Amino acid sequence: MAKRKMAAEKKPQKHFKSPVIASRQDKGIREMAPLAPFIVSGGKNTERYYFQHISSLFAQYPFEVRPRFFGKESKYTEEFPLRIKEILREDADAKIFCVFDWDTIRGNDENLKRHNVFVKQIKSYIDNGQIILCPSMPSFEYWFLLHFKNMTRLITTCEEASKLLNPYMKSYFSQKNINLFDILKSEKYLKKSDWVENLCSDGKLDAAIERAEDNINAAVAADDLKNQSYSYVYKAFKER
Repeated sequence: MAKRKMAAEKKPQKHFKSPVIASRQDKGIREMAPLAPFIVSGGKNTERYYFQHISSLFAQYPFEVRPRFFGKESKYTEEFPLRIKEILREDADAKIFCVFDWDTIRGNDENLKRHNVFVKQIKSYIDNGQIILCPSMPSFEYWFLLHFKNMTRLITTCEEASKLLNPYMKSYFSQKNINLFDILKSEKYLKKSDWVENLCSDGKLDAAIERAEDNINAAVAADDLKNQSYSYVYKAFKER
């Protein structure tokens, strides 16, 4: 992994808290505190601990990660509007990345309808770049797979993505008799940051960002995105 950036090297953020955080009494100058982007996700544990560890390991990628912003994957169209409202009530200028799996939507007309209603509710925020949707097909585990190999073939389930990940990530955990799918869903195995540090080592995070963006751009240009796997999670790193 490229050496971690020291805290002093933090990248300036574009968004700032609306309330006054501090003032220089000697000069009467009011300062605004930088506001890290928020993550809301349908995944309860994998995504939560991943972004929490990213924030601690990489000073240039801070995120606001709060347990209550991570819920049930199948209920994200109900949960996200509540979480978004809560965040924007706290700070109207907050930037929000919505991370969710697409396998629960693909081929399910009812879920797709609910998704479209949700998108319509927040369209103005999407249009101005304040809310960015980051779906992965089939699941967040595919984003991990891109750290190791550039695979675009269609993977349809989280379980399949986890099996493909197994040769690369299973060694990051000491639980030998538990499959990787269960490890990545269990809070108790994800609390330490070692697995994310290993996942991102040797430039693998940068490779995943580049692969995800390039693959999506090529597929969109060819009108073929629906026939392959993809992850928009790269936007959480590039569109801050």
